[in-house]
Amino acid sequence: MTPAQRNSACLQIVLAALSPMALAALVASCVWSVHEMAAGAPWRLVGLTPSPCPGCAMCGMSRAFTALSHGQLVDALRFHPGVVVLYPAFCVLAVAGPVIALRWLASRRLRCRPLLS
Repeated sequence: MTPAQRNSACLQIVLAALSPMALAALVASCVWSVHEMAAGAPWRLVGLTPSPCPGCAMCGMSRAFTALSHGQLVDALRFHPGVVVLYPAFCVLAVAGPVIALRWLASRRLRCRPLLS
């Protein structure tokens, strides 16, 4: 395996591993309203009590995702302007995982030969 092939394989593994998290973020943004998301609804669903946001570069991104999922572009941009880059990236990432997995399974299937001929 060449270094380029190894790098490509590593990238595919990382994308496939991150895909479920991207999908979960997108589903959560569709299920809950902006107010429910801000109140920590996803955390409460798994039995955790959210602590106050310490503030970070991503502050407002959950609300921005939720607003965009509900068609509120102006609100989404107000919560965090980076949503215009990250939301499409999460959509691509959510689709990339299953595509990579299906391609991997198809390649394994083509290489396997039946034991009984």
